[in-house]
Amino acid sequence: MIKKIKSFFESHLSIQESSPEDKQTKLQLATAALLFEISKADFDMSEDELEQIKNLLSKEFDLSSAQLDELIGLAQSEVKQSISLYDFTVLINDEYSLEDKKQVIYLLWQVAYADNVLDKYEEAMIRKVAELIYVPHQDFIEMKLAAKK
Repeated sequence: MIKKIKSFFESHLSIQESSPEDKQTKLQLATAALLFEISKADFDMSEDELEQIKNLLSKEFDLSSAQLDELIGLAQSEVKQSISLYDFTVLINDEYSLEDKKQVIYLLWQVAYADNVLDKYEEAMIRKVAELIYVPHQDFIEMKLAAKK
């Protein structure tokens, strides 16, 4: 069972020996999966959160409708199969600059605020992601305040 799970993540998320296009797709997938993780952190994924995720992904990655649908389907599948945030954050940590990582945190805050209710579990999960991708606390707070506006 563990071998199956490890094999799944290596084939879907590993960026070693990937083409630049595959690498970008996997980073988009990791980001999208984190957005879905935040939306379900409070055990209630609202329609507002789902719409916000779609809007953010479309705008952030300049995706067509078909590409967006494919990315969302893959991300939801990855989240269901995932056993930890590490599966997604390791890619972001290894491949994104600090500015890119801050943008990911900003996107996570936007999803958390989409339903106008910031749940303690959403905030805790965003804090955990920020720690895993080494975003300084000051930037974590800055992104929170920016998303709240």
